[in-house]
Amino acid sequence: MKNTAQSVDLLISHSQIQFRSRPFDETSSQWGKVNLEQGAIIHSDYVVFDPLPEDAFGANVHLKLQESFDLDPTAQRCIVVPFHVTDSSHLEIASAAEKFKVELDLEKRDYALYFEVCEGDEIFYKITLVPSDSKAPAQYLLDDPWGGEKGKVLVEGLG
Repeated sequence: MKNTAQSVDLLISHSQIQFRSRPFDETSSQWGKVNLEQGAIIHSDYVVFDPLPEDAFGANVHLKLQESFDLDPTAQRCIVVPFHVTDSSHLEIASAAEKFKVELDLEKRDYALYFEVCEGDEIFYKITLVPSDSKAPAQYLLDDPWGGEKGKVLVEGLG
């Protein structure tokens, strides 16, 4: 049976949640002015998202591998980015404070990666990967209180 779901309790600090298919890389984690404004640093196999709250805190991050994407009704922000798994044995979900191995059965291929900031009793995050045959454009999927505009395309790389 394929492993299609995983949850981690991540200590989030330095305003970042990283999802990567290669070892930590300081250069790929640099925030430029545009990256800060859009709340994401996007590289083909290494993405960093702004969790939005400023302080260091623990939050659940729910990882899923699905055939299609369904927006969580509690989502406050949703971004989709193209993501390429270059090394399935080196997939990690991380913050500046800690990292976890991603246990999902991901193959070496392209995915559309959906990042959601959700609010229930407390804030939590969802990262959903959907296999993709074409490179999904990086964009916001809904208007949000932090300046995200539905359909607005995001800059990839350092910006």
